[in-house]
Amino acid sequence: MSEEIRIGVFVCDCGTNIGGVINVPEVVEYAKTLDGVVFADEGKWICSVDYLNKIKESIAQHKLNRVVVACCTPRTHEPIFKSALKEAGLNPYLLEFVSIREQSSWVHRSDPAAATEKAKELVRMGVAKARLLEPAEEIRLPVGKEALVIGGGVTGMSAALALAGQGFKVWIVERSDKVGGLLNKLTRIAPLDIDAESFLQGIIERVKAEPNIEVLLNAEVESIEGYVGFFKVKVKQGENARELSVSTIIAATGMNEIDPTGLCGYGKSPKVITQLQLEEKLKRGDLGGAKKVVMINCVGSRNEQRGCCNIGCLTSIKNAKHIKELDPQAEVFILHRGLNLKGMDEVYLKDAMEKYRIKFIKYPDDRLPEVSEEKGGLTVKVFDLLLGEEVKLSADLVVLTVALQGDESVERLKGLLKVSVNPEGFYQEAHIKLRPLDFSTDGVYLCGAARSPKGVRESMEEAMGAAMRASIPMARGYVESEGIVAVVDEERCVGCGLCTKVCAYSAIRLKEVEGGKRKAEVIKAICKGCGTCAAECPKDAINIIHYTDQQILAQVEAALADKPSEKIIAFCCHWCALGAVDVAGVSRFEYPPNIRIIRVMCSGRVDTRFVERAFELGAAGVLVAGCEFPTCHYISGNYKCKERIEKLRPKLAQKGYDPEKLWTVWLSAADGPKFVATVKNMVEKLGLRR
Repeated sequence: MSEEIRIGVFVCDCGTNIGGVINVPEVVEYAKTLDGVVFADEGKWICSVDYLNKIKESIAQHKLNRVVVACCTPRTHEPIFKSALKEAGLNPYLLEFVSIREQSSWVHRSDPAAATEKAKELVRMGVAKARLLEPAEEIRLPVGKEALVIGGGVTGMSAALALAGQGFKVWIVERSDKVGGLLNKLTRIAPLDIDAESFLQGIIERVKAEPNIEVLLNAEVESIEGYVGFFKVKVKQGENARELSVSTIIAATGMNEIDPTGLCGYGKSPKVITQLQLEEKLKRGDLGGAKKVVMINCVGSRNEQRGCCNIGCLTSIKNAKHIKELDPQAEVFILHRGLNLKGMDEVYLKDAMEKYRIKFIKYPDDRLPEVSEEKGGLTVKVFDLLLGEEVKLSADLVVLTVALQGDESVERLKGLLKVSVNPEGFYQEAHIKLRPLDFSTDGVYLCGAARSPKGVRESMEEAMGAAMRASIPMARGYVESEGIVAVVDEERCVGCGLCTKVCAYSAIRLKEVEGGKRKAEVIKAICKGCGTCAAECPKDAINIIHYTDQQILAQVEAALADKPSEKIIAFCCHWCALGAVDVAGVSRFEYPPNIRIIRVMCSGRVDTRFVERAFELGAAGVLVAGCEFPTCHYISGNYKCKERIEKLRPKLAQKGYDPEKLWTVWLSAADGPKFVATVKNMVEKLGLRR
């Protein structure tokens, strides 16, 4: 006998954030009319301890077996409500989260009536999915006390020391013949200008003295298999190879200067060098007789391709001071677009200007200084913004502060670690605010310049943070993985193996079954629940717990139950796309209320059937929103989605639907304005009423 569905709906005022725009009592009364809802209530702050207790009491009193909360964003508050359900004795996956603050009250505040109607429909969509929710179980995996650190620079050694100090065994894998990374090339460390070599030796001695740390030099990671608590890592060291069993991994692979050939005369004259090449000269204490030195900051950075390098300004000032100490008569200019000292005390800059007499010239963003050879010397032409005119500087040596990029090993390691990399060659964290030192892959962490350009102090601080993150599962002895995983219907599965090819985590394999047939099998400990396999399966033999085909289609149908020709269905990935939606809400950016968002963990989950169903029901348009390229929190889900959507367009035309009504947008979590612009543009192009 099937269970009677008893849904409780809890709608939040969020003070005036929701209640000041949306007629919450009206939404509550509407919720009571929905099929399966046996209780609905309004709360001023439903995430408060008092109201969470009320939710738990209501679950018991009304015998609720499904819960819908209509409040803010699931990206920050979903775990709170899941815990409340768990404490009430209800499976936490029987919760559906509806965001009426970010998706309605904050973005439609000038039209309370429309905001209220949209909130009611969002609740209707949430209830439609809740009726089909099923319990899920988190998988508990044992975790040992061994860690691997990839990279033996100051960051990697600092992380290893922090872990070893807690009693964990740590292996450091370093590609070169010595540890220290870029610190080996530096003379001093800003802003205290301490001796880099002495500082480095101090750390190396601590590593050597730590019995829990083993350093593998001239070594590279060849393969990584397994999952958190059970990684098998093959390391090649010269002609030898060994396999390490580790529970957690930290990536501390560092960074390099980009090759600035073709910029500011680099490659044409040996007198044009980079800051790292200058460091070598400063180490020797020999500037080759150079009396006039011009440093040019922001070469190859702070443009459309790359952001600020973060440490270039501090580096140029530090090295300029060193030049003046070696030769007080030397003349040093620093050409910059605006100094970024990352909050350093102004004394450092003031000291450089007044004590060391270093001269600073600010140049415009769109006019990079020009370097040319004239009469055996160098001439630098720069537009001085303060003077409002171009000036010429003669130079014996030109030093370029160039952009920085992730280590060259990153491109190979990203596949082994099953993680994402941004366009600048740095690893992509799981979430810049919520999980800045974690990858999406459980048990794998990142820190320092492997994540973005950083100085020594900041890198060491992040190393400590990554070590603390890695130590949590090792100290606890276990980890619980998400219950959102793929499941296979063996009756439907024909063993084609397509799912094994598209899974970025190698979480699906083919097994032999009775009769010599092959069936797909999910390794739940590895599966991340992205849903790419489910969307690609030609026999619809795979589903994703909490994001099943039936649940998502129920949301589509609920959204289009009224006035479908005025609605846009938007499938948004939980990470970047929904992040952009949230940013639009927090920023109070208003856009037309026509859009109805359906959350999926990854854009790779968007099945062509979802899109076709929306058009069958008369939707004005469909928007698929995922992570911007080349990043994806599930490695390649957005790529698979894009390919699938492009293949779908001609099929839609064959079925009589206008493929121009199917839109895609690829967003970063900060792209609120881009999301808003996309919605406005869609509404305009589709000729919808605002």
